[in-house]
Amino acid sequence: MLAARLAAQRAAGSRYYVGDAVSAVDVYSATFAAMFRPLPDEHCPMEGYIREAFETRDAPTEAALDPILFEHRDMMYARHLELPLSL
Repeated sequence: MLAARLAAQRAAGSRYYVGDAVSAVDVYSATFAAMFRPLPDEHCPMEGYIREAFETRDAPTEAALDPILFEHRDMMYARHLELPLSL
């Protein structure tokens, strides 16, 4: 559902979930997506075993993780959220 919404918004010329401006759903989605595929180490340093735990997913979860979700996450961190993260 989230990936479909972002794709529809992108087709309409927006990078955000609602309208043409950042909203809470954009922030929540970006931060939540980082739990499934952490940001690169230069943006979110963590011990290797912790990164491995975040990156371990079953097949149904992996299939649900559309690349557009991570493109949106990366855009949000680049434009609207603070980097680097500190865990």
